[in-house]
Amino acid sequence: MVLDIILLREAAAAALLFFITRFFIRSLIQKSCRWWQPLPPGPKGWPLIGALPLLGTMPHVTLAKMAKKYGPVMYLKMGTCDMVVASTPDAARAFLKTLDLNFSNRPPNAGATHLAYNAQDMVFAHYGPRWKLLRKLSNLHMLGGKALQDWSQVRVVELGHMLRAMCDSSRKGEPVVVPEMLTYAMANMIGQVILSRRVFVTKGSESNEFKDMVVELMTSAGFFNIGDFIPSIAWMDLQGIERGMKKLHNKFDVVITKMIKEHMASTHERKGKLDFLDVVMANREISDSEKLTITNIKALLLVFLSLYLFLVL
Repeated sequence: MVLDIILLREAAAAALLFFITRFFIRSLIQKSCRWWQPLPPGPKGWPLIGALPLLGTMPHVTLAKMAKKYGPVMYLKMGTCDMVVASTPDAARAFLKTLDLNFSNRPPNAGATHLAYNAQDMVFAHYGPRWKLLRKLSNLHMLGGKALQDWSQVRVVELGHMLRAMCDSSRKGEPVVVPEMLTYAMANMIGQVILSRRVFVTKGSESNEFKDMVVELMTSAGFFNIGDFIPSIAWMDLQGIERGMKKLHNKFDVVITKMIKEHMASTHERKGKLDFLDVVMANREISDSEKLTITNIKALLLVFLSLYLFLVL
């Protein structure tokens, strides 16, 4: 018992010494390099955790106040990660347009890794040929003006289903929950465009379960995860956030895998009217060295199904 306590103390002391040494070595290296790479002004922050405690419960308000003090472009040490904040239209234009290629990739985080198939979707994927193809297919066959016009009849039909469901509930004296009805209608619209099928034919436990999964997905992605800002301790999962993300990912993967299998089994029925998944599957290969995998396609479907449904929840 005494030996275990001694070993535990030594391990804790060694871990603490490692992090302190790493912090000071990194600080010395950064300071020695800053004479030729000056950083924008900003708050100094605290050791290891940086400026995280300074943001408070309303980060956007705090950042606005900091911008008045430090200027339109300021430097923040967020944990052990470096961050530059642009607070004016001109500064944002410089980052998002003039220097777009330098900042086109999003920084890795737990949500992209564990929810979005290890950043394989269009939102978190690195800029390159694969991302360009995903964007091209999405714009042409899902988000563009022509695609919206081509699928206008689907919206009309699903709106009719929703109104009839409301009338039926009213005749029976049942309450009409508008957000719930919109969820079913939106899910079916997106399902028709992507998979040529209504995701929820009638309301019930399946519909509610999927809606709850979408809410949980968006909530999990918005959690403050200390591992995203101090990557060296991310493996500990101190808050248990990543464990929840992995469980939720497995649920979504089962649903999406089932949808894709059922869709591929009925490909011959849609020769005259291809849906979005048909187009994506037909354009999986860009070149001999680059192609879309099933994982890329699953991640893309997850983004569309989740983000569109979240808008009406």
